[in-house]
Amino acid sequence: MNETPHGPTTSTSGKAAWRWIAIAVLPAVLLAAWQAAWPYPFFSDDSFISLRYTERLLQGDGLTWTDVDGVPQRVEGYSNLLWVLLTAAFGAAGIELVFAARLLGALATLAGLWFLAAALRPRDVRSAIVAGVAPLLAASTQPVMIWTLAGLEGPLVMALLAWGFGGLLRHYSNRDAGRSWLPRTLFVAGVPFALACWTRPDGPLWAFTAGTGLAAMSISSGLTTACRRAFWFGLPALLAVVSQVVFRLSYYGDYLPNTAHVKAEFDPDSFPAGYAFVEAAITAMPGLSGLLAVGSVLCLLHSRTRTFTAVLLLPVIAWLCYLTAIGGDHFPGLRLMHGVVVPMALLAAVGLHAIRNQHLRVGFAALGALLACYWNVDVARHDARSREARNEIWEWHGKVLGETLGRAFGERQARIAVDAAGALPYYSKLPALDMLGLCDHTIATTPFPSWIDTVRVGIPKPPGHMRGNGTYVIEQKPDVITYNRAPGMPLPVFVSACEFEADPRFHERYRCILVDLDNPEILPGMRQEHVAPLWIRTEGRAGIERSADRVIVPAYLFGSFQAKGPAINRHQPPTGDPAIDDVFKKNLSAMTAFWTQRSPTVVPTDDGALALSLAKNQTATLQLSLPAGTWRLTIEPKNSRGNIRVTAGGQLSTGVLTVVDATPVTLELAAPSDSGSQPVRIMLDRTR
Repeated sequence: MNETPHGPTTSTSGKAAWRWIAIAVLPAVLLAAWQAAWPYPFFSDDSFISLRYTERLLQGDGLTWTDVDGVPQRVEGYSNLLWVLLTAAFGAAGIELVFAARLLGALATLAGLWFLAAALRPRDVRSAIVAGVAPLLAASTQPVMIWTLAGLEGPLVMALLAWGFGGLLRHYSNRDAGRSWLPRTLFVAGVPFALACWTRPDGPLWAFTAGTGLAAMSISSGLTTACRRAFWFGLPALLAVVSQVVFRLSYYGDYLPNTAHVKAEFDPDSFPAGYAFVEAAITAMPGLSGLLAVGSVLCLLHSRTRTFTAVLLLPVIAWLCYLTAIGGDHFPGLRLMHGVVVPMALLAAVGLHAIRNQHLRVGFAALGALLACYWNVDVARHDARSREARNEIWEWHGKVLGETLGRAFGERQARIAVDAAGALPYYSKLPALDMLGLCDHTIATTPFPSWIDTVRVGIPKPPGHMRGNGTYVIEQKPDVITYNRAPGMPLPVFVSACEFEADPRFHERYRCILVDLDNPEILPGMRQEHVAPLWIRTEGRAGIERSADRVIVPAYLFGSFQAKGPAINRHQPPTGDPAIDDVFKKNLSAMTAFWTQRSPTVVPTDDGALALSLAKNQTATLQLSLPAGTWRLTIEPKNSRGNIRVTAGGQLSTGVLTVVDATPVTLELAAPSDSGSQPVRIMLDRTR
């Protein structure tokens, strides 16, 4: 019986081959399932961005994230086209989209592990043990543990690369027959890499480096032959990239996805962070990294595997260099290491075949895989970022707040401006403005503000979070603004909000309210306090409604907070003027007092409207501009039992308000002495 670089060549029926692959992959599948259950129900906020595109596609709004004045806006805010389309296919079958994304991730992980086991073509018990090494190593890593059910495209990348690299390994074993190097065969071998190009914008790097490795492996046959083989292998990826660029130009009017404008930060300052990320990633998967090193050395030393080593090792090196150049990744769980796990695991497994003694090979495979997996899992579960993902539930606060805003403002289609563009907009179903720019072309293409490099205190600097344009945001007139992640913060964190904090238009037009949802059920069996500070545009779809003879004032504007000026002033260097700094301190103190006292608050009613919550004898005021004339004033709902009076600018008698001139009227809303009050709106109807 002869052997290929990865196993025996004895013929086996297709049914038997499937059985041995299943036996080889079963331990890895069980490990992956156990791993994926550990961080559940973690679901990344960026996953909800993709789901919003998916949902709108299914609704007939195309691949868009939001509407502006009822018109879908074409901005490519996703970076995983194939993932979005596959999720949409599940959604078209009636599967709820969050579950669909989780299901797709689980199936892709299963497929990836299967392809890894099949790459070494197990034919008996001993070869099945060796073939099970690569999928076991992959299943024990942080990317599989954290991201299998987290809703992003990583599992699909792993599945496609396992299919692609596994296919190349099988082709290499058949090289003596000659059929592995036919143009048609090489073209088919490149299809998984082409699909990876549609899955992530950086997917072409895998095709290019694998093709380069293929050419290097074939150089002994002559330069022309090597280039021809690389060409036919890379042609599907080239066609995939060209077709997507043509689609992108025709549909979005841009050569690059919008996410590339936001996240592309190739500068020398990124290298230290990128190097630190890669170093931490390698040490966070010690079992895999250790067997990779051993396997690579064994592959290079052995004549049967030496030439194929470049096909697997070159993509690993190139990908780690790429991550270094872009500054790494700020997500937990080594998200961008998902794909590189495949060639790393295959190199570790293929290297075992340099061990000539079959009994020693099988024993080393079994013992080495068990120890490596234990080491990987132990490090993964004690890793601070892994635990961060496991404990991360703020996306589900976004769900609760998004659904609340959707019920309150869905009829008027108020536009929300957000820093976190995932769960909150997805569940609100409202028009939205992404203040970080992932889903907004203007912000994405705004140059990085110079003040970030001089005023660093308090500014988070992960990739993709440094774009902003405060003037543009205010000019868009969003109706509701929420800072940071749900339930939000009352003070700005990122660039756009830090800039418009000093804009007089913001001070004049926006008021902060505190939406108190008490202790909603964030997850099944889990309740947490939820108080959301929202900045409401007073004259907008979430604010005051005006017509010739009627003014409708949301009661929640009573007692709202108006900023008199910037409180933190992050976008300006320190002035050194004590008087100016004192003004900032006073503004911050006023905002802090409003936030800490949390009174009055706003609560949702049974029908979804937002009502003002007043304690016994509590009062709240609002200054309102009204044309001169006589207005009949009523409070809704009628059973709210609120009392209202005028303290300036007009006279109120038996429910009739008289306004003499254009002086703003100050209304005071008070709860009765014997109970609290929850008015929803104040109606002013002009009588003459």
